[in-house]
Amino acid sequence: MVEQVLTVTTAYAREQMARARAEGGTLTKVVKMAFGSGGVDQAGKPLPLDGTEQVLKKELIQKEITSFEFIAPATICYICSLAETELAGETINELALVDSTGKLTAIRTMTNKVKDSDMEFIFEIDDIY
Repeated sequence: MVEQVLTVTTAYAREQMARARAEGGTLTKVVKMAFGSGGVDQAGKPLPLDGTEQVLKKELIQKEITSFEFIAPATICYICSLAETELAGETINELALVDSTGKLTAIRTMTNKVKDSDMEFIFEIDDIY
């Protein structure tokens, strides 16, 4: 049976939402997706996350969000693409959503994805509230 790996909303984002509800403050906007290569153990299994992370283990690049879509009342799918030449030959196995202050709002690890130099890669993260 394949184990499903989900995106984890960070403690920072959860605290921000709680404060906005209680105090009437505002939330920061998700503006970037970060890509990294430190999200698996030696056997290639995705590392567990607890939501306290504020950095990727080995960040490769941050890119502006390409688009987003509300796929359910409390779920946003953020989409970001890597052009053919971006990160060519690199192994990608961790992703994060980054807000306008540079903090991580959601993070995930996944199995290795080797970026081909002749293909555009499109990554999606569902941010579930």
